[in-house]
Amino acid sequence: MADYELDCEFDIVRRIGWSDEDLGEHIDAVFERLHQAADVIGMEASSNLDSGRSNIALRYSAERDDNPERIGRTTLGVAVRASGGTHNGLLPLSEEATVKSERGQWSGLRTPTWNVRQVTLREVPRSS
Repeated sequence: MADYELDCEFDIVRRIGWSDEDLGEHIDAVFERLHQAADVIGMEASSNLDSGRSNIALRYSAERDDNPERIGRTTLGVAVRASGGTHNGLLPLSEEATVKSERGQWSGLRTPTWNVRQVTLREVPRSS
């Protein structure tokens, strides 16, 4: 096993603009789901609450032979969908089209969409 950090830049948007603390609450909900995921070591986020531009750094453990970037992207995608959001560009298009969010708590106008701007993966020293 090795430790990895997946650094992602997103534009998190919805049809109606973000108000008050909505974006921060949504990111907190995603983080709660990530804390429940196996092999997730930690995460950090910074966001511009006016524009929705967000940077997420997800740190996790994975086998080198098991496509660690795909594991990180999938883990993040599951957390976004489980928190009522959707994502574009996080997974290959063939997979992106088949996944659905759990939209029960959000109306279509309020559904957060995570649009990927940039993703980088790096192996990091093992945490002790």
